[in-house]
Amino acid sequence: MSDEFLQVATAEINNEISEIQNILNSCQSSHDVSANAAKIQKSTHKIKGLAPMMGKEDLGSLSALLDSLLKKIMTGIVVDEILESLIIAADEMKKSMTCTDYNLDKIKQRISNLSSALS
Repeated sequence: MSDEFLQVATAEINNEISEIQNILNSCQSSHDVSANAAKIQKSTHKIKGLAPMMGKEDLGSLSALLDSLLKKIMTGIVVDEILESLIIAADEMKKSMTCTDYNLDKIKQRISNLSSALS
């Protein structure tokens, strides 16, 4: 992995995380999240692909869980805890970009539980 690729990928992921946070800052409820799910999902989808290529497998797997959950929400399912969970997830994603070996297990479990409840 070249240093240039890592710099570009890091900047791209950080931009996508910031975009998610900006969208979430405009949301007041689960219904607002539902209305913005497609926009958020575009960002999680990009992160899902890029993160593993730069050695951030945990971030990639969290993004895959979020991507799957958001696709369910885009079908019209409303999830009560989704706004709080996404705010926490975005914050954890941001921390994982600056801290080596940052543990995302707790938030991955939370998102997985939400997604499982919808199945």
